[in-house]
Amino acid sequence: MPTVTAILSSILLISLSVCGGAVSASAHTDVVETTPVDGAVLESAPQSLTLSFNSTLLDGMVEVAASNSDGELVSGVVAESVGTEVIVQWPADLPGDTYKVSYRIVSQDGHPVTGSLRFSYPNPETVIAEPKITTMDDPTAEPETVEPETAAPRVAKESPSGPESDLMWVLGFLAIALVVTGYFIWRKRST
Repeated sequence: MPTVTAILSSILLISLSVCGGAVSASAHTDVVETTPVDGAVLESAPQSLTLSFNSTLLDGMVEVAASNSDGELVSGVVAESVGTEVIVQWPADLPGDTYKVSYRIVSQDGHPVTGSLRFSYPNPETVIAEPKITTMDDPTAEPETVEPETAAPRVAKESPSGPESDLMWVLGFLAIALVVTGYFIWRKRST
């Protein structure tokens, strides 16, 4: 019958190997910031978009596609990776609309990462409000002011990865190891 030390050593080795695998598996590349943020309502068309990641990307392993609110693909969108960022040149001739930009990159560790962001902007002619002209014939007329409508930008939701989720895995495995160890000790003493 195995000794308590042998059982504890086995449990410790198994726990460390499982927890070590969980920590390294969660070390994949994630997007940490986008400019504009997902859901942003811009005043005008952007010149470029920036996707920032938490690790270096493989050069030439970037695919980006953009579509308008009707789901039609947009041409002229060009992207390149520079270190931990993807820079997307936005076509200047695109009309105001809501756009979805989907991306697929490959990080230095060889793992693909996919995602998307949405943003919108109005047509240039809808941004400028025509002032109401009053004449001397109607001195009681009040000038009209028009306020532009904007929505607050949304921040992308964080994925449940990182040190907090790694800690939860480690604590879970340690709890299981303690229960199993307690069972074996109880069983040995009761025989």
